[in-house]
Amino acid sequence: MVRRMARVALIAGLVVGCSTGAGATARPDPTNLTQAPAPDPSTAAVIAKYQAQIPELMASQNVPGIAVAVVDGDRVLWAQGFGYADRDRQTPVTLNTIFSVQSMSKLFTATAVMRAVQEGKVDLDVPITTYLPDFTVNSAFEQHPERKMTLRMLLSHTAGFTHEAPVGNNYELDPGTFDEHVKSIEATWLRYPVGTGYAYSNLGIDLAGYILEKVYGKPFAQLMTDEVLAPTGMGHSTFDRATIDATADRAIGYTALGIPSPVVDVPMTAAGGLYASISDLARFLSFQLGDGTIDGRVVLDSGLIAEQRTVPAPNAGSQAGYALGVVRTRWRAERYQDIFNHGGGGFGFLSDLWWVPSMQLGIAVLTNSSEHKLQGDLAISILHDLVDTGSTYAERLAALPFQGDVIDLDTSYQAPAGMADLVAAAGMPASADQAKRWASYEGKYQIAQDGVVSPTRPASQFVVSSGISYFDTVDHDSDSALTRHRLTEVQPGLFLADNGETLDFRGQQPTWRNLDLLPAQGGPMPWQFGLFGLVVAAWAAWFVGGIVAALARRRLSGISPAHLIDSRWQRLTSVVALMTGLFAIATIGLVVLLPGIVDSGFLGGLRMSMVLRLVLHLPLALALLGCIMVALSSAAFARHWGTLEYRLRFAGLAIAIALLVGQLAAWRLIGWGLS
Repeated sequence: MVRRMARVALIAGLVVGCSTGAGATARPDPTNLTQAPAPDPSTAAVIAKYQAQIPELMASQNVPGIAVAVVDGDRVLWAQGFGYADRDRQTPVTLNTIFSVQSMSKLFTATAVMRAVQEGKVDLDVPITTYLPDFTVNSAFEQHPERKMTLRMLLSHTAGFTHEAPVGNNYELDPGTFDEHVKSIEATWLRYPVGTGYAYSNLGIDLAGYILEKVYGKPFAQLMTDEVLAPTGMGHSTFDRATIDATADRAIGYTALGIPSPVVDVPMTAAGGLYASISDLARFLSFQLGDGTIDGRVVLDSGLIAEQRTVPAPNAGSQAGYALGVVRTRWRAERYQDIFNHGGGGFGFLSDLWWVPSMQLGIAVLTNSSEHKLQGDLAISILHDLVDTGSTYAERLAALPFQGDVIDLDTSYQAPAGMADLVAAAGMPASADQAKRWASYEGKYQIAQDGVVSPTRPASQFVVSSGISYFDTVDHDSDSALTRHRLTEVQPGLFLADNGETLDFRGQQPTWRNLDLLPAQGGPMPWQFGLFGLVVAAWAAWFVGGIVAALARRRLSGISPAHLIDSRWQRLTSVVALMTGLFAIATIGLVVLLPGIVDSGFLGGLRMSMVLRLVLHLPLALALLGCIMVALSSAAFARHWGTLEYRLRFAGLAIAIALLVGQLAAWRLIGWGLS
């Protein structure tokens, strides 16, 4: 991902019996790779199975569109689009539909760096200040860390960078320029000493892309076309924002809550800015399976391909882990062959690319939804079925030597040895104002994503306990549980967490991992729950009081129930009060069931199901009914309508509803957005 990396090590070990569904068969572009000969019956049966089942999986996981390509060496075995590139316009997915591949872009940027090595323009092992003499970055562990960083470290996520930059990150609506994004990297703090650990990061790859811009003297998107996309024949793929925006056959990404508008401008350009078609990814797979050769042309020397696939220090020589822009592990399909991968996810897209050089077999899967687990499972499942049916590919696998299993390394974060001691050594001495300063930081916080605070994400919290500061937060986008991180203050207001991340209270806007922290409640406060009780009690008093009064009048006068309310005003107010009470209880229930909504504000304008959007408009409906109640109550007292007892009960309910509406307005929950 730019936002969420493929679950490489875990998925690689899965043998999933996927049931997948069918779309219209699409033929590979003859100007790209050649069509493979008719497959043997077993292979054809596997393809037919997934053609028939992919639409069913798409429907069950709410995926609008999918594109799949399976490559056998330099030939396309199967390529097909399913569903819609744009669900609203019912635009079908074609072989040339471009999808955002998100973090798969890192593989292409790393390939461009290796091309630059081949051309003698860069060296993987010299300090990056050779190319960016003015670049600096912050570290609590060492002086001038930038002088120790190399391109090899940038490509392998071992330079020490965190995942996000202050400008142009996964959480912002305005991407800014690539230059602004890279410049903001200088304001970040490293998570560990250079070269001693591993932390998956957009920043290192973007910095590598920026170095390429400088050495080639041309914009990043153009040099990627010239050095990688054009040489491999990827004519429908691009990093260029203007070209992406102008492409009619472009997939629209779909997320759970939705986004204000389809995102085209991915700010992490080198780390996640590529849009590619499935036909083009088939060509890139052929390039990888050919060890750098495609169409009989050497695009990248096989020795550099091998170097790119080699895991560097601090896990040098490991047969599993993150190498230079690519993940390697063992495919657990009987004979444990080396399998390489990179995926990506975010902004409404998920993608995966897998290839097994020893078997000359690769697969690409593109989707335009980020809320499913289909693309990785589907890719591995198809590969497994191809070698598990007595087909040509089963014979190939059987002829290969047995390699044995490997231990998969964490492809998210690996702390260096003695991390706790490193962080402790960076701490500042305790100061006289420490307790007062820390007390001012205590409280709950939320991080907005795409301008929206998630109502389901627990609020983070700065806590001081027994003289030690902690930060409780959700570590990963997919998790819901809070993790407690012990903090060490390295400058007044600047803290290092036990995982090397930075919490910064020095400016007007506090940040965690360079992402803005917004003050949060985390749910209604006790007195606000008391307000809920008051509203329910007021409505119950009106309702029960009305029944008691009616029964009393009936017993005394013998009037039938149909004549207990003897005025139009009383009939109207009874209906309004009943409806208002029901809407108030429903709104209170919404807040109780989804307490995080008090920090999110109104979400009804986002792209989501109509039912959910209507539910989120409950506060607006309650506000309108509350206004009607206040107007009717005021008119009743002015004109002496009804009995005094009835007017007081109605006024009491109107006041309680007004207080609730005022609180809903303070939470920014009243809004309109159904267009």
